[in-house]
Amino acid sequence: MRFSTVQQKEIIEAESGRFVGYVIDAEVDESTGRIVAFLVSEPKKFLSFMNSEESVRKVSINDILVVGKDVILVKAIYD
Repeated sequence: MRFSTVQQKEIIEAESGRFVGYVIDAEVDESTGRIVAFLVSEPKKFLSFMNSEESVRKVSINDILVVGKDVILVKAIYD
């Protein structure tokens, strides 16, 4: 699967059904070349366009439950 394909999928918490965001980047283990985590951009809230800072979460590959056609289901993400 290409990384560009993963970027088009929604990240959803399986337990709550909450939309987490979209994949914007990946963290790669330099020694193995494998992806160890996805960096996910949280959805923008109303009037957040005035704030230039983007909130990003790290989702470990181990927390991914299912990669579906349109979504990626992950374990609960705690702040």
